[in-house]
Amino acid sequence: MQKTNSMSKCKGCNKDKEIVNKFHYLCIECNNIRLHGSKYGKQYKNTLNKITPLKTGKKKKAKKSIFYKAPDADIKKETKLDKDERFYEEAFEACDAHVCEECKAPLPDYFRSDDGRIVARFRYSHIIPKSIAPELRHEIKNINHLCLEHHTQWDFGDKESMKIYKENKKRFPHHFS
Repeated sequence: MQKTNSMSKCKGCNKDKEIVNKFHYLCIECNNIRLHGSKYGKQYKNTLNKITPLKTGKKKKAKKSIFYKAPDADIKKETKLDKDERFYEEAFEACDAHVCEECKAPLPDYFRSDDGRIVARFRYSHIIPKSIAPELRHEIKNINHLCLEHHTQWDFGDKESMKIYKENKKRFPHHFS
């Protein structure tokens, strides 16, 4: 039986070194190669004071059950983002005047840019946040059309001092204290 306490012969490099993995009888370098693919251990990348480990290998895919039924390729599942875009388009079309409801600043009067992106997504401010009432996420009555400054004030600032507060409180009296 081999020694495991001090110096012993490593099964990886066949040199007399201190054994750190007693099951495989490996020295530190050979054990790092076994675990991380490099004798220096796990490799890290440093970007803007955030240290993250590098990906060293591919993740194994789980085997599919014999009862697994593959989805039809023709049927595309509608994502939450797709539903949001469709809803914002409906809210845009329902809007009569393209101005901020708080300060009357003009908002863009077109929905998509030339490359197909939604213009000014910030203008659609949920009166009752989606996190509090997810069932109101796609309700047009739960939307205010606001400029970026007032959208931020509604979400993070002093709502009570805004002109639209009283009207929104009338729309959803049970959500305001």
